[in-house]
Amino acid sequence: MNVSKYIKIALFFIVLFTGGIVYIIMSADGINDFNTRTYETVLADATGLSTRSKVYLAGVIVGKVQDIQLTGTEARLKIRFLKDVDIRQDAVISRKTNSILGTSVLSLDPGMELSPILPPGSFINTERNPGDMGALMGTVQNLGGQIAGLLDEFQKNQMALLAVSLETFNSVAKKIDSSADEQLENVSRILASAAIIAERTEDLLSSGQGDINASVRDIRESLANIRSITDDLKSGRGNVGRVLNDERLYDSLLATAEQTQIAAEKLKNALISIDHLAQNVDGVVTTAGEIVDRAAGLGIQVDASGRYDIISEQMRAGASIRLDPRSKDRWYRIGVNSAPEGVPSRTVKETTDGLGVVTREDITETRYTVSIDAEIARRFGYFTIRGGLLESSAGVGLDVQPIPWLALSGDFFNFRTGEVPNVRGSITVYPFFDPDSDKPWNWIYLKGGITDALSSNRDYFFGAGLRFADREVKGLVGLAPAFN
Repeated sequence: MNVSKYIKIALFFIVLFTGGIVYIIMSADGINDFNTRTYETVLADATGLSTRSKVYLAGVIVGKVQDIQLTGTEARLKIRFLKDVDIRQDAVISRKTNSILGTSVLSLDPGMELSPILPPGSFINTERNPGDMGALMGTVQNLGGQIAGLLDEFQKNQMALLAVSLETFNSVAKKIDSSADEQLENVSRILASAAIIAERTEDLLSSGQGDINASVRDIRESLANIRSITDDLKSGRGNVGRVLNDERLYDSLLATAEQTQIAAEKLKNALISIDHLAQNVDGVVTTAGEIVDRAAGLGIQVDASGRYDIISEQMRAGASIRLDPRSKDRWYRIGVNSAPEGVPSRTVKETTDGLGVVTREDITETRYTVSIDAEIARRFGYFTIRGGLLESSAGVGLDVQPIPWLALSGDFFNFRTGEVPNVRGSITVYPFFDPDSDKPWNWIYLKGGITDALSSNRDYFFGAGLRFADREVKGLVGLAPAFN
C-alpha cells in the first residue's frame, strides 16, 4: 500500500476543508458570538419566528433571534444585538409579518437618547400588534365604504337628473295652463259675441230686414274667427298649438323614464358585485390560511455530501431532500448518488435444447452510473428504523444517536440469491450541527465507515457533507397541494 499517496490525499482534504471554513467565515453576515450582546423579551404570539429570524432597525439588520422557548402561554426569546447598537430602558420590540407564507421579522425601537442603557441580559419591552386578519378586514371595510360612497354619489346624480326633468315638465305644464286660460278667455268672448248676435238677430227680426243683413255679416265674421283659432291649434301656431304638437316634450319625458330604468338596473348590478366581492374575499382568506398551515407544519432539509473510498480509490457524491413532519417522530428522504462502477442487475436466462434439457444461465449486467435512495424512517427515542431503496436496491437500516453530535448507522441492502448482502456501517459526527442556523459552519457533518463488510470487496471510506433547512423549498412544498 502506497502510504505517501494517502498522506497526499489527506493533506488535500485538510487544505480544502480549511479553505472552505475560511470562506464560510468570511462570507457570513457579521453577527456572531464575538460582536453581539444578548437580551431577552417575551411575546404573546411568536407566529412566523424562528432561530433564523432577524431584527431590523430603520431597515438595517441589527440582531437575530438566538433561542425561542415556551414559558406558560407566552414565547420567551433570546436575541443577539450588535454591540454598536445602544438599547435603552424605553426600547420596544414589535413583530411584523413580511410574507403570505406567515414568516415574520422583529422591529426594534432603541428608545430615547436620554434614557439609561440596558445592560446585557435585560428584558426589552414588546409592542402588541393587531392581527393580520384585522388589517385585511379593515381593508375590506374601507373598500365597502368607497363603494357605498360611489353608490351614494350615483344616486344623487340620478335624483338631480330626475328633478331637472320634473322641473322642465312642470314648467311646460304651467305654460300650457296659462295658454289655456287665455284661449278660454277668447272662447268666452266668442260665446258672448254669439249671445249678442242672437239678441241682435232677434231685434233685427223684430225691427226689420235691413238689420238682419248686418247681423248676418257679424255672424260670418265670428265664424271666421272661430275657424282661425281652430286652424292655429291644428298647425301648431300659438302657445297651445306648440305645446300640443311639440314632439321634443314627448321625447324628453320618454328619455327621463329610460334613464331612471337604467339607473335602477345599475344599482342592482352594483349590489350583486358587492355580494360577489365579499364571497371572493372570504375564499381568498380561507385559502391563504390553508396554504400557511401546510407550509408551516413541514420541515425541509437539503443535503449534499461526498466520500472517498480508500481501497478502490474512487470519489462518490450524493444529494437528497429530507422532509420532517411537525411531530418529529419520523422523516422521509429521497436522493441520488453517483455509482462509478455502475449498479449491477442480475437476470437468469433459460434455454432448452432439442432433447428437452433446460439450461439456466445467471447473467449480471452493470447498466447505470447513478443510484437512487428513497427511505422512510420512524424514531423511537435514541433509535431510528429505516426502510426503502438504498443505492437502487431494497434495504433496511438502523440508526443509534445517544448524543446529539454523534450517530452510529448500519445498512443492509442489495440482497441477491447466493451472495451476501451489502452490509455498511458508518459513524457520523455533527460538531456544530444546527440545520436551522444561518451560519454555514453549523451545517457541516463528517462521516466515515466500512462498506461491503461481509464480502471480499470490503472497502473503507471517509467524507463530509452539508445539510441545512431551506425555507423557499418548504414554501413550494406547502403550496403544491393548493393547486391540485
